[in-house]
Amino acid sequence: MVTGVNNNTTNNTTQTPTQADNASSSLAGNFNTFLTLLTTQLKNQDPTSPMDSKEFTQQLVQFSQVEQSINQNKNLEKLISMFAAQTASNNINFVGKLVDVDSDTVKLATKGDVGFWSYDLPVGATNVKYTITDSTGKVIRSVTSKVDSTAQGRIQVAWDGQDSTGNQMGAGSYKLAVTATDAQGKTVDGVKVYSRGYVTSLDTIDGTQYLMVGGQQITPDKVVSVIATTSNGGGSDNSGGSDTGSGSGSDTSSGT
Repeated sequence: MVTGVNNNTTNNTTQTPTQADNASSSLAGNFNTFLTLLTTQLKNQDPTSPMDSKEFTQQLVQFSQVEQSINQNKNLEKLISMFAAQTASNNINFVGKLVDVDSDTVKLATKGDVGFWSYDLPVGATNVKYTITDSTGKVIRSVTSKVDSTAQGRIQVAWDGQDSTGNQMGAGSYKLAVTATDAQGKTVDGVKVYSRGYVTSLDTIDGTQYLMVGGQQITPDKVVSVIATTSNGGGSDNSGGSDTGSGSGSDTSSGT
C-alpha cells in the first residue's frame, strides 16, 4: 500500500488490534475458563478432603503477573505509536525543502534533465576532478578544475545532463566521483559526495516513510543537510563559472 502525504491528511479510524490486545483477549478467555473449572471443582469436591487452596491461589497470582506484563506491553505500544506519529509529523516538514542526501547518485527522469550534487572540499586541494558515470560504470564526462587551496566547505555541482561530446543523456541513474589533489599532485582525503534536490513528497510504503528527492525514494535518515533557498527558488550557493569550482564560499556552485 502506498500513501502520498501532502499538506492535507486524512484520518483513518479503522484500527488493527495490536499484539497486546490479542494477548489480553486470549488471557481473558483463559481466565474465564479457569474460573469455570475452579467453580466446578469447588462444587464437586469431597467435603471430607477439600481442595488445597494454595494451588489455585498460585494460579491466580500467575494470571495476575501475565496481565501486568500485557498492560506494560500496551503502554509500550502506545509510546511507540506516539513516537512514530511525531516522526511522521517532523518528516512532513522536509517537503518543499532543498536537501543534500547521503548518496552519490542522481536520477534523470527524462532526456534533457539536469542533475545536482554537492561535496565537501578539503583544505589544501588545488585541483578537483569530476567524473560522471552511468549505471553500467561507463564514464560519461570527466572534468578537472582548479580551486583555491585555502578554501573549504560544501560545493554544489550542476550537471547539464550532457556527455563529453555534448550529447544529451537519457533517463537513468548517474554517479559523481570527486577526486581532490594538492599542488604536488597528491590526493587530498576528506571528499564526500552527496546528491542534491528538492523534496517533492513524503510517501508511506508498507509502514516505512520515504522522501521523494529528485525522482528517487530515500529514507529521511539519509538527509544530511537542508539548504536555505532564495526567493527565486535557487539555492543560496555562490555561482561559479562553467567547469570550475571555487571554494570562496561555504557553499559554492560549480558547473559541469
